[in-house]
Amino acid sequence: MLILIFLITLSSISAQTIILIDTQTDKPIENVNVFVGNNGTTTDNYGYCNLDIFKKSDQITFSMIGYRTVTFPFSEIPKVVYLENESIPMELVSVLGKSKKSRKRYTRLERSVRKVYPYAKKISDLLVEYSSIIDSLEQYSGIIRYQKKRKIFSQIEEELKSKYGYSIKKLKKSQGRILIRLVDRETSRTSYDIIKDFRNIFSAGFWQLTARVFGHNLRSVYNQNKGEDRMIEYIIKKIENKKRNS
Repeated sequence: MLILIFLITLSSISAQTIILIDTQTDKPIENVNVFVGNNGTTTDNYGYCNLDIFKKSDQITFSMIGYRTVTFPFSEIPKVVYLENESIPMELVSVLGKSKKSRKRYTRLERSVRKVYPYAKKISDLLVEYSSIIDSLEQYSGIIRYQKKRKIFSQIEEELKSKYGYSIKKLKKSQGRILIRLVDRETSRTSYDIIKDFRNIFSAGFWQLTARVFGHNLRSVYNQNKGEDRMIEYIIKKIENKKRNS
């Protein structure tokens, strides 16, 4: 029934508009990256995406952490594109807290953690992937080591931006703050240290100042036993336990 409604709605919209659907839930997926190289867009809150920015000769990729990436020639893209779920399950966990205010706060936090946790995992995976190369650079000194590190960091940045950049840009301030916390958790290094390592102290200081404007602190250290981090840790353990048991 949901799909029928979507199709009827699509028939009244631009021929260049499609919708992205989760194969398991039959529900639309928001913030899916739709791109060709550095040219791209994302699906809206209702899973819709307009393809007017693409050429008929393009091979268009649909990418979203938690789903299998698919690519279609422009002429073969269906009105409804189905994405298969993979990796981190997205089912809701039980809401904690006795008061209504506490439940709402937890629900918002849980939603944000589930949204940004995959990005933190991806950053960690890329750092591990490049770790042996990074270690080998210690044989160099001065400007040569700096230039080589910067080149590697640029590769990591490009991989993240090309696949997930459009979605990351749409994160809310609170979600960006949680992503910073989770990067520290997954890498055992603060975001400030990572930037300083690959760029330079000036660049790290600039981003630290920028983050402060939005209420973030790149130097903050994740502590699973205190405050909000304790609740974040609880949510992550629920996610991982569900993943192991599925």
